[in-house]
Amino acid sequence: MCGTGPGLLEYGSDPWCRWRTCRRYWVPRALADGVVESAGQQERTDAHRSLAYAEADPVHAVRHRALSRPEATDPCLAEDTAEAAGRARADGERALSAELFVLAAELTPVNRPALRLSRFLTAAREAAAAGDSNLARRAANAVAASRPTPAEHVAALLAVVDSHSQALAGVAGLLERCRRLASSDPQSLAAIRANVSNSDPHEALGAARKAAELARSAGRPALEAASLTMRARMERVLNEGDSRATLDRALALDVAAEADGIANSPQYLAARHAIFDDRLAEARSRLTVLLAVAEQHGQEEDLVDIWRSLAEVEVRSGACAKALAWAGKALDASVAAGLSLGPACYTTALAQSTGGSFAAALRYAAYGERAAREEGDVLHRNRNLWMAGAVRLHTGDINGAVTAFALLDRTEDSRRPADPSVFRWQPDAIEALVAAGELTSAQNMILTFPATARQDSATGAGWTRARALLLDRAGETDRAVELLHAAAEVFRRDGLPLEEARTHLARGRIQRAHRRQAAARTAFQDARDLYLLARAQPMLATVQEHLDRLDGQGRSRSREEGRAGLTDSEARLADLVSRGATNQQAAQQMYISVKTVGSMLSRIYRKLRVRSRTQLLAALLAHTG
Repeated sequence: MCGTGPGLLEYGSDPWCRWRTCRRYWVPRALADGVVESAGQQERTDAHRSLAYAEADPVHAVRHRALSRPEATDPCLAEDTAEAAGRARADGERALSAELFVLAAELTPVNRPALRLSRFLTAAREAAAAGDSNLARRAANAVAASRPTPAEHVAALLAVVDSHSQALAGVAGLLERCRRLASSDPQSLAAIRANVSNSDPHEALGAARKAAELARSAGRPALEAASLTMRARMERVLNEGDSRATLDRALALDVAAEADGIANSPQYLAARHAIFDDRLAEARSRLTVLLAVAEQHGQEEDLVDIWRSLAEVEVRSGACAKALAWAGKALDASVAAGLSLGPACYTTALAQSTGGSFAAALRYAAYGERAAREEGDVLHRNRNLWMAGAVRLHTGDINGAVTAFALLDRTEDSRRPADPSVFRWQPDAIEALVAAGELTSAQNMILTFPATARQDSATGAGWTRARALLLDRAGETDRAVELLHAAAEVFRRDGLPLEEARTHLARGRIQRAHRRQAAARTAFQDARDLYLLARAQPMLATVQEHLDRLDGQGRSRSREEGRAGLTDSEARLADLVSRGATNQQAAQQMYISVKTVGSMLSRIYRKLRVRSRTQLLAALLAHTG
């Protein structure tokens, strides 16, 4: 090191120093820092000088030395502080690294402006990595006061934006400043590669293409890889260009995943695209490699993103217990690190809906939607709405599902035409609309199926399942069953057991509604076997209820036929209502809308010639008596 710490004789008479030195391995660092921060300016300066001697960790010792000289420049101490900052960064202590780089910059003599600016810029990037928006703004303000180039100014402003993670409310003005600066210096377009996607995706794609060209001509492979990664991301969203070829170019540059943040790396985007395409073995392999990198070099947000992605992989693979474990780690870490909770709550709701409980899934989705809404995170607000709608659909709350999907449809950002494999909510919405009897709305949504999506893909099979339900309601039952068989084969081929099971469940419901009991039982058993292997407890309970109901109907066939010609569904509803179920409760248990319950009750009343629920109970008792 360039400098040396204070000697014993220099501070030996200081009572704070004597107390702290005698207990250097006993007093928690956080407690000592708290005592220092509560003191006055001169007391803080004296305390930091004492702590610099007493601190056993050399990096923290340098920090205290730097903090004991708040208003002076010192090139030697600045070098020591910058070196300590580098060590903190290597150890993954990004917040400490950011603070030390700010201190190093402030200690750098003003006659070395380029070095000061470089250290402030590094501090801003480290603060962004740590999610410390206050420190990022402090560094960015110092950069702005240092006569930066437009590209440097943009880089500092974007560090402030990045420090807000998904919580982008209130930073739109910063992004607009970045665009204005970029327009005066094309090279600064490269700097907005990771943030411009929060505005118009076409603008993002154009900026990413320009940035990649500039970076390549300048011989900057790390910048080129990052720009190509953004270009590939936007090409995928817009279904424009060859996103896979662009991503392969970025990967071929062989830039370390941690160079520009793991979440911005081509390696991570390749893993995400593998998830979208249901290449789950590849996705799991890529994420496992990145997890090791994040554990050594990444930040907490990198770990959370990877754990969340692993949870998605395991949900799609039908490994529900593993999905719950990964989602739990992501949520715990998000809470501990003060990260945005919208993303982690969405993933937890997804995992709970398959391997936990529907009630827990609804709670997490509701909390995540609220958190994302308050933070201006449109993407994860909509994803949590999707989970809320899907769970309500599964539990028979059809009106609640339709309401959630209608809100999602209204709030979805029209400037972001999503790749259907990235955000797969529409088939669930169609199923809810069909169940609610809103067939025209369902048909209109079917017509939005993107021409670029392959029918034989898992994404296409999801739309096929929804279309089959609509066909059944239109009287084309045999065609609907045929489509469901085809969709199930696609899901089986791609190794998606939960999607396959859900398709069997839909087939069973259709067959049962048309009194094809044997076919319904086979379909329900196929679904049950898959849910059982996946340990998908919520859906397993649902399908078992269908089987129990089917078996009960078979045993009571003669009795049902004696009830004034009631159909199976009408007899089931009559039983529920006679036992005290409200229309809403009956709708939930029968997986139909409240409106449909009302219509069926009217038919039941006419057939049994009754006018009230009390008369209905008496009529049923008479028929069974």
